[in-house]
Amino acid sequence: MSESENALPLDDSFWDHIEHIDFAIAIPVSSTRMLDIISALHDVYDTICEGKTDEAKMCVTALAAILVASKYDKAEEVWEEFSVREAMVNFDSSIKEILDEKSK
Repeated sequence: MSESENALPLDDSFWDHIEHIDFAIAIPVSSTRMLDIISALHDVYDTICEGKTDEAKMCVTALAAILVASKYDKAEEVWEEFSVREAMVNFDSSIKEILDEKSK
């Protein structure tokens, strides 16, 4: 079976192609928010590649929760909750880096 010249690769190099696309595939999840599904999946992929399994699981769960919540007009609340959690993780990481630097 021959592959089409127009087909995208089905290996890790797929994400190299995605970095150069000039469009987004956005799913409306509320009246004010659109979810760029390809970027979200790329974030999950990168997290897995970095070996951050728990973080990847949380990303997939948040993605699914936002999609399901959109059915019940609750995506905005789920999105905000995820944003707050993400901000706390980033804050905790930044503080840890600062403290690690000061202890050297």
